[in-house]
Amino acid sequence: MDETWQRHEIQISSKELMFKSNLKITTEGLDTNAEKLHQDFITNLPHLSEVRNDHIELVSRANSDIKAEKLSKRKLLSLNELLTEFNGEMNKKGFSLKVNITSKDDVTIRSKIQNEKQLVEIISPNIFSGILRSFMMPEDCQINDVTLEDGFLEFSFR
Repeated sequence: MDETWQRHEIQISSKELMFKSNLKITTEGLDTNAEKLHQDFITNLPHLSEVRNDHIELVSRANSDIKAEKLSKRKLLSLNELLTEFNGEMNKKGFSLKVNITSKDDVTIRSKIQNEKQLVEIISPNIFSGILRSFMMPEDCQINDVTLEDGFLEFSFR
């Protein structure tokens, strides 16, 4: 029995994810100075007090019910409960979960064998507020590969 956690690397489907930068890049080249660059930077930022107020509101909301949320999310789910929660689908080759992630770095999948079954944990601060989703794979099923494609995490069986 292997009680060591194994990390499952997430592969990206053939489609590449595109990101846009919100920073305005100067085109002045060497014909500028630090003061001008700083002024351009400050001009492109939202008003700082607005950001501070939004941050305080966000932290207050997050702290209000986080303990209850942690307890409810850390329970061990069955695969069927997980599929129901994430509008997932299962077939002979594996299963898929609908998730809202933009990068394979937004989520970590790890597993270990416990009592002759594979225990799987999904960890993501962006999706689950850092809270784990733990579930037990069905008898005689183990995860082989995990792929991210069009907002779905695809888990294939061995």
